[in-house]
Amino acid sequence: MEKNTDYFTFYNQLPKELELTYPDLNFKDHCYLRIALDNAIGTRWDIRVAKPAYKNLDNEQRHQVLANLAEYTRDKSTLLEHNAISLAYRGKLG
Repeated sequence: MEKNTDYFTFYNQLPKELELTYPDLNFKDHCYLRIALDNAIGTRWDIRVAKPAYKNLDNEQRHQVLANLAEYTRDKSTLLEHNAISLAYRGKLG
């Protein structure tokens, strides 16, 4: 149970921290989750994973989402690259 609690805590906490880290981006916490989820799944997450995502990801997907979020705290360029990929998955580029 503790492992799931840690996952849920980080899943909710990291996007909020990213809002504070990058105020210039004007992204909300759910935007960071969208970016991390889409890049972990390899497409729009919501066509492959039932909502709510945090309850329905498998262990590998959970690990990758947290790894993505953690990477974004250290590397803005990866965040922006992953955002562009996410937007492309959603047909929102160009």
